[in-house]
Amino acid sequence: MSSKIKEALDKKFQENDVIFWYDEHDELKESFDKLHISGVQKCHVQDNQFEIKYKLTSKNENEKFLVYFNTPKPKPNENWLLDLELAYHVFHTDQEAIILQDLGLDFGFKKLVEEHIAFFKSKERQDNLKELLGKGDSHKDVRYKMIAVAFNTEYVNLNTFIHAHGTAFANGNEKLQRDLERFELTDFYWKEISEKFNYDSDTPSIYDFLVEAFMDNFQNNGKSKLSKETRLLLSLWKDTITYRDGFNKISLQISDDLQIESKLNQLSLEMVVNDELFKLTDNKILHDLVQRLLNSEISDDTLQVFIKQRENKFWYSKFESYYQSISFASKLKNQIISLSVNFKSFEDGLRLYTTKLYRVDFLYRKFILNFRKTNQDNVLSELAKSIDKLYSNDWLLNQNDNWQKVIDSTEIWPTKENFCQRRFFDQHIRPFTEKNQRVFVVISDALRYECGTELNQLLTKENRYDSEIDGLVSSLPSYTQLGMASLLPHDTLSMKKGSDQVLVNDMSSVGVVARSKILSANTGARATAILAEDFMKFSVHGDGREFVKNYDVIYIYHNVIDDTGDDTTSQDRIFDAVEGELSFLMELLKKIANMNGNNMIVTSDHGFLYQYEELEDSDFTNAEVQGDVDKQNRRFVIGKNITGNASVKTFTYQQLGLTGEGNILIPKSINRLRVKGAGSKFIHGGASLQEIVVPVIKVNKKRKDTTTQVEIDIIKSTDKITTNLLPVSFIQTLATNKTRIARRIRASIMAADGTVLSDQFSYNFDSKEDSQRQREVKHRFQLLSLASGKYKNQRVKLVLEEPMDRANKWKAYKEYYYTLSISFTNDFDEI
Repeated sequence: MSSKIKEALDKKFQENDVIFWYDEHDELKESFDKLHISGVQKCHVQDNQFEIKYKLTSKNENEKFLVYFNTPKPKPNENWLLDLELAYHVFHTDQEAIILQDLGLDFGFKKLVEEHIAFFKSKERQDNLKELLGKGDSHKDVRYKMIAVAFNTEYVNLNTFIHAHGTAFANGNEKLQRDLERFELTDFYWKEISEKFNYDSDTPSIYDFLVEAFMDNFQNNGKSKLSKETRLLLSLWKDTITYRDGFNKISLQISDDLQIESKLNQLSLEMVVNDELFKLTDNKILHDLVQRLLNSEISDDTLQVFIKQRENKFWYSKFESYYQSISFASKLKNQIISLSVNFKSFEDGLRLYTTKLYRVDFLYRKFILNFRKTNQDNVLSELAKSIDKLYSNDWLLNQNDNWQKVIDSTEIWPTKENFCQRRFFDQHIRPFTEKNQRVFVVISDALRYECGTELNQLLTKENRYDSEIDGLVSSLPSYTQLGMASLLPHDTLSMKKGSDQVLVNDMSSVGVVARSKILSANTGARATAILAEDFMKFSVHGDGREFVKNYDVIYIYHNVIDDTGDDTTSQDRIFDAVEGELSFLMELLKKIANMNGNNMIVTSDHGFLYQYEELEDSDFTNAEVQGDVDKQNRRFVIGKNITGNASVKTFTYQQLGLTGEGNILIPKSINRLRVKGAGSKFIHGGASLQEIVVPVIKVNKKRKDTTTQVEIDIIKSTDKITTNLLPVSFIQTLATNKTRIARRIRASIMAADGTVLSDQFSYNFDSKEDSQRQREVKHRFQLLSLASGKYKNQRVKLVLEEPMDRANKWKAYKEYYYTLSISFTNDFDEI
């Protein structure tokens, strides 16, 4: 105790010349006698007040005195030294006084410490509280900070306390409640909640309070029990990363206790579309959207607006694949209804498919991909069957039946035109070699055209990457060996006798080693081939650059899509494989760019057909094939002197641009040949547009920026906030396009000291609409009571923030200033 007293006195003498020490219980006389503080004179008060008063009033400025009493402090009217006590500092050595002195609080807080003495028995709690205390803190401020220490919250405010308390309750953790009681803070805590939220209960509890808060904010058309501040309380809770899991659990429990499902059954979709308190609301919305879509009771535009409204709601992330399934299903249905397919020629078919028809296959892929992510949930099962039937019968079969008319009239398969795969090297690679420029060719097996369009879109959104896409017609049959050979420099292509292997200028083209030899022999430049997996093992600044500088043409091969689809056990994961391949290709292209590879081309050997639902017997055909068959699969037959019935189209080698003697049968439209053991959902080799149209994506790494985010502004009619609701209209100034990409923001109203005074609004501005009115988004900010209290008449700002790259943080984007002029009447709820 003596050392602690000396330490405390040393500190106090740094700021005071005279200190009065009251040892009211005469417990520390021995400590006083032994005490020595350099430069300080000790005075023991023993009926010698006038002597001491003389010393103190006549002391010079460098003298310091410690005046000790081992008697109780006299009453003010009996205290002869009161004027000096008031002028200097009074030191106490009872437990409460020592605590106050350690915290730097004056003696006026002694009663507070006595009331909550259990809190101060922990040195750790005292130290944590000391870090929060500030000059001028009131008793209320100190108690708030004590709760912050007890609850271990980052912020000192009532909303945060409730978020922490509610989360602890949701997790079955009663420590916070016990600590409130143990530290005698319960009455204060519930008094604050009562005053702010108008919560009244003889036996208050966190769950009872939250039940009322949820009830008031869920489709409440009557008089609210609690104040409007509960709306903001719940809104902030959802947006708080630390406690949002607690909101999740509390919401689920309240949902059961209040029988929210039965209430939702009585409400329309339009009435609940903005609610985000309960997970069941999303179940309701999804169910209604599916039913309206199945019954053709909703337009695609309206459905997309509903889904956009849900995009930034609390539960959206758990249901994203559901919403996306419905979104793509609606777009697909709308697209098929609006398209009328009539092909005039081969070139016309290529033009139509690469400009708009591919979109149906893209939407189908996205629908199935998201549907599978939901684990084929029952709410979507009927929609999935409907969409698959629509896609397979109304689109895939109908479109390819029409396209078959062009195929039937085709005598010579196009191999010499500029849009043909056979012309790939001469058209797209040789221009680089002639200019002595290095070029990288990435060949992704079975990357069909619609997949390439998505890769192109990803690239155009990537800053400093310029990308454009074109379509090529693959060789026929549209299978790997012939497609890969067609992409190599060659004079002739021929079939190896008795197999489906293709010879390039009489050289084998099977495998990366063989293709590397062909490139080296036929390119007229330093050329090689490598597997993508091996290329990705290179170090960008080490062996990678050493490898690259030895070649002018580098072919990089990757086989994920075809490998997944060709296996009957994995064919249903084909669209998952496409997603993975697109991500991989982006990584690959960025690695090439980091090796100073500015010129890159991505293409494919062939496309594919895929239908998710099990095929019907009518989807298969018996071609009655006769003759010497070398190779047969679901979509083609290779051989000599082979014939079939009317269900197939027959080509000779010469008609297909192949040397040698033989012919090939292709089943018409999307029919499959019956082949034992082969998968039937994923197929290629035939002449459908999905199989023969492949992408050529030209990518160039630029030194200057190629993209910019859209700008967001607000319509500001006043610079004053006069009520606790501030409506704001956000404007996306221009539509998104190839070079203007979406911008995600979150917005809130902040005080000059950084205190958040409102709920947060988050939105992804990605509108492609030409009309500015259609790019307008409105939000009503709910302000905290602080706005009309502590911060009344102060300057505040509406802060727009955007995410930081590669970090889970936000940075300032724009600020708009207002003056708070909220009337006191806005503090009242309707009465």
